[in-house]
Amino acid sequence: MPILGNSLHSKSRTNMSGYTLLEMLIVLMIMGFVAGVAAPQLANMYESVTISQQRKDILKQVSTLSYKAFRQAKKITITNYPQPSSSKEMNNFPLLLPEKWSVQVDKPILYYENGVCAGGNLTLKYVKVEYLISLSPPLCQVSLQINS
Repeated sequence: MPILGNSLHSKSRTNMSGYTLLEMLIVLMIMGFVAGVAAPQLANMYESVTISQQRKDILKQVSTLSYKAFRQAKKITITNYPQPSSSKEMNNFPLLLPEKWSVQVDKPILYYENGVCAGGNLTLKYVKVEYLISLSPPLCQVSLQINS
């Protein structure tokens, strides 16, 4: 005659579902490894997307300067930014640049009251990356070239 406790124990063991502690530890170890490899790449990707979005915003500002000069009926000039010599000129700079961005121009770029632009080249810099922007008259259409 079988012992009642043993027969119940064997039935419950065959009907049990779930994972062992070893299986769960292996899964957690794999997830930790994947997270350790992916996390640094996510930080780099976030910085890259942020820089790209800031660059697009600056280019949009540059492309609308002709209309801004026409609408305000005043001349707008793009010069080097930042300029350590005078804080007054920094307040008159027509673009809103995020932190760590700078602008260098060969010669000042003029936007006249009627919306016409004299054209020119400017270099947009973020840390070590440079973006050469050519502005072709009369409306200063923007063309971008990336220099690393």
